[in-house]
Amino acid sequence: MTPHPLVTLDIGSTKVACAVGLPYEHAAGFELLGSSVVPYPSLSNVWLGDLLMVSRTIEQALEATAIRGDFDRALVAIRHPLLMSERVRVSVTLGDEPVAVRAQDLDRLQTAALDQVLGVDREPLLMERLGCDGNGFDGVRDPRGLSATRLFGTFHIITLPMSARRALVQAVEAAGLEVAKLTYTLPASMASVEDEAAQRQRVLLIDVGGLATDVGVFADGILQAVHIAPWGGVTLATAVAKELGVTMEQAVTWTLEGTGCRKPQVRELIERQWTSLHRDIEGLLKGEPRPDQVLVTGRGALIDGFAEWVERRLSIPTSVGRNAKVTRTGDLGRQVGLSAAIGALEMAAQQRNGFSIRSPHFLNRVIDQTRTILTEYF
Repeated sequence: MTPHPLVTLDIGSTKVACAVGLPYEHAAGFELLGSSVVPYPSLSNVWLGDLLMVSRTIEQALEATAIRGDFDRALVAIRHPLLMSERVRVSVTLGDEPVAVRAQDLDRLQTAALDQVLGVDREPLLMERLGCDGNGFDGVRDPRGLSATRLFGTFHIITLPMSARRALVQAVEAAGLEVAKLTYTLPASMASVEDEAAQRQRVLLIDVGGLATDVGVFADGILQAVHIAPWGGVTLATAVAKELGVTMEQAVTWTLEGTGCRKPQVRELIERQWTSLHRDIEGLLKGEPRPDQVLVTGRGALIDGFAEWVERRLSIPTSVGRNAKVTRTGDLGRQVGLSAAIGALEMAAQQRNGFSIRSPHFLNRVIDQTRTILTEYF
C-alpha cells in the first residue's frame, strides 16, 4: 500500500512550525516534502487564549509548505508552561508463584502509575517506562517473558492541564485538521537529531521557548527527567522592555544580541536570568551521572553566546540541535524552529510513544456530513 503524506505541527508560544513528509514504503524514515515556520502576528503571554490567532497561523503554516493535498489529520507537538513532570514507582501482583510477565501485566502497571499521578484536571502527554523489577531482574524496560510473583515499574510521566489540551485541539480543528496524536516537544526535538551516538549517550536537551525553558535528560534516547523553568524569549524581552522603557520589537532585537549587546543593562538582565537557569539545571542533574553532551534548541539557540555560556558553566560539550534535512537552507532560525516538527515526523515513521487524541467535535462533524449526504442523495 502506498504511504500517505504525514503532517506535523509544532505549536509554540511564538510560532507554528509545520512539516510534511512522505514515509518510505519499505524502510524506516521519510522524505521531507515541505516545511515552514510562521510566527504569530503578535507576541502574547496567553497564546492558547487567542484560538483564532493560533488557528489562522496554523493555516498559514500549512499553506507556506507549498504542498498541495487534502490533509485532514496532523501530529502535534506541544510545550506549555504548566506541564508537570513526575517519576513514580508502582507494583502489581502477578501470582503466588513466579509467572511470565505478559503485555496485559504491563498495561496494569501503566494504569496504576497513571492513577497515582493524574489529577481531576490533568491529562497525560507523555509516559515512559524507565525500568521494571521482579524476581531476579532489575531495571528491565521490557520484561515480557521474564518470571515474577510481583512486578515493580518506574515511570516518567508528563501531564498537562485539560484546559490547555482542549484549547489546542480547538485551535487545530478550527484550521480544518484533526489532532491524530499529541506529543511533547522535547522527545520530538531529540528524535530530530540524526547523530546515532547521541541517541545512545546521556544527553541534556535545553529547549528555550517563548514562555518557558524545558530542560530534559535523555539516556539511550529515552526521556528520564524534566524541569520546566519559568524563563523564555518572551519573558526575557518583556523584562527588558519594561526595565528600559522600549518597545517589544527593540527588546527582542537586543535580547537576541545576547552577551554581545552594547547595552550593559540588557547584558546584566540576561546574565541574571541565565544564572537562575543554571541553578535549575544543576538541581536537575544533582545526584545523577553527568551528561555526555548538551543540545540547545528553541529560541535560546539564537541568543548570541548562549550555547557557549552553557558549555562554560557545565563543562560539557554543547551544540545547537538541528536536523540535516533542513541544514541546507542556511537559515539557522528556520533550522532550529523546525526541530520538533521534523522530529515528530521521525517518531511517526518509527511508531514511537505518544497519546492519541479522539476529538468528539471532529467525529460529530463527520457524522453530520454523512447524514447530510444520505438525506440529499437517498
